[in-house]
Amino acid sequence: MEERKEYPYTPDHVHDYFGRTSVDLDHFHTFVGSTAVTQYVAGGHVHSYASETRVAQNHTHIMNGTSGIEVPVLMGHLHQLGGTTTVNNNHSHTYDLYTGYPRAPRNVKRQGVQATGAADKTGSGETSEKRRPRFKLRFRSPSSEQKQC
Repeated sequence: MEERKEYPYTPDHVHDYFGRTSVDLDHFHTFVGSTAVTQYVAGGHVHSYASETRVAQNHTHIMNGTSGIEVPVLMGHLHQLGGTTTVNNNHSHTYDLYTGYPRAPRNVKRQGVQATGAADKTGSGETSEKRRPRFKLRFRSPSSEQKQC
């Protein structure tokens, strides 16, 4: 009998996250980032993360750590991130948030994707991966539009 998963299973994935830190010394910091790929542990998986906060009052903080184990939710799962930033300007901030839904990492090739009708340049008859077309943006200067009128 096949094991039933409570959410769509994605073996190699990352999560995006964003939020803001606690208010300390009359200011807070905002941050955005993405976790690293899956690390399997007993009972599930976790992700490591690291990012730098945005500048507030002329300084930033580093935040890093390991997420909590996955929390199943409708249509996927999330992870909890929480901790304390590095100390800068004689203070630190705390943060506590949940990640977004899982997504495929951008820097890893997807398995099983093959191009249709594109022959390999080596002549071996194997198909190569089809590339997306690149679009060139062409801007007209206001002076060139006036000349056409």
